[in-house]
Amino acid sequence: MNSSSTPSNATSNSESGIAAATKTNGSAPANATAAAQERDTLVGVQVQAGESRYERGVIMSLHNGIASMGASLIRELRCLGNTELIQVYHCFPEELSDETSALLTRNDAMVEIIDVCTELLQNDDVFAGDEKLAKTFQSYWLKPLALYHTKLQHVLLLDADAILMRDPAALREMSGYNRTGTVFFYDRAYSMLRFLNSMSHGSQLLKYLLRRFDYAKFNLSGPHPSQQLRDSLVYHELTAHEMDSSMVLIDKRRMGKALDIIKYLIMDVRFKLKFSWGDKEAFWLAYELAQQPYFFSPWGLSLLDSVPNGDLTEHADTLCGSMAHYVPTENSTSTPELLYVNGKALLEPFPLGLDKSLVADKKSRLFNLNPTHVTPRYRRSELLKKPQKRPKSFECMDKLGSAPLPRVFYKRLLQRRTHYFAAATKFYEGFDTCQS
Repeated sequence: MNSSSTPSNATSNSESGIAAATKTNGSAPANATAAAQERDTLVGVQVQAGESRYERGVIMSLHNGIASMGASLIRELRCLGNTELIQVYHCFPEELSDETSALLTRNDAMVEIIDVCTELLQNDDVFAGDEKLAKTFQSYWLKPLALYHTKLQHVLLLDADAILMRDPAALREMSGYNRTGTVFFYDRAYSMLRFLNSMSHGSQLLKYLLRRFDYAKFNLSGPHPSQQLRDSLVYHELTAHEMDSSMVLIDKRRMGKALDIIKYLIMDVRFKLKFSWGDKEAFWLAYELAQQPYFFSPWGLSLLDSVPNGDLTEHADTLCGSMAHYVPTENSTSTPELLYVNGKALLEPFPLGLDKSLVADKKSRLFNLNPTHVTPRYRRSELLKKPQKRPKSFECMDKLGSAPLPRVFYKRLLQRRTHYFAAATKFYEGFDTCQS
């Protein structure tokens, strides 16, 4: 598969490619049918009259170092029509200055700033006054803590460098979310003996965790690994990474014991077992250990081409750039639609920081001005049937092909870069404007 011909499942070049659908109420249907899955389509969603302020909303974890990125994501959401409450979480006052807070809440009464570590420091059920423990959440682990703390019911967690093609709130209307109250996305498949795929007490860490987990603490018996887990790449020891947590959707009302388990994972287990690179595996693991259903997009992680790395000229079927995800429809005959790109290297002139960027030995990690291609959509399960050889570089995905990016990508990227630059330079005339 190469870039000279576009596969039948390549991303659509239409700007929307989205059919209208009847809006559902977000509750799980009594009987999810294949026919319902076939009708998976997206519609725009706005806060409805009479809804609670905390009915549905977005959570971001930010600090001063990524203020412009976070502010530009808030503007992007508003320009895409999202009117929901946006909660910005940080850990202790030094992480977010008054100037940063003013930028993030600029002309937007539906943005809240929450210092969760200060709020929970004296809570006997969380930190119990242990400031050292609280400061460990000045990290990726702040996201699951924010999920635990928030009053939001339908929660959408977003990383600051997510570049959106459309309002992701519409994913709540899809069959996977309606069945389970979750939408998760896969990470890259990369086989190495680390994290869940490392060895612990003579077995894979994942299987050790399943075997030794304290189920009785949550009035559960176990282990009872789900068929979904048994069919996964990580269970078959083919990858060290299962989930990408740059976008996570959860109906908190339906979390049940998974909420208590995710708290246990981030407050206790992570200090004993290094099961995750950052927070990402905690979300689906909480549901798996709680023996509750959860939904992963059927589509595997895609990548953009990295121009500094010369992907298209050197190896057009092996891309090494920013991570990308397609709309998580369960309808395999639908036209693939790019949903978002996890693209710090598309925004930051020095994605690794100035010093590291100047001496970077990985060109794929440098600023990527003008990518043109993306890995075509494929089922993650295909990698179980035909496992990939370990790529020469962690950043790359070998021989999965390339297809032209859709036109909407360039429009969204231009708008995001405009807002990012405007925020960084305090040129608010550009920051406050949406492109038509």
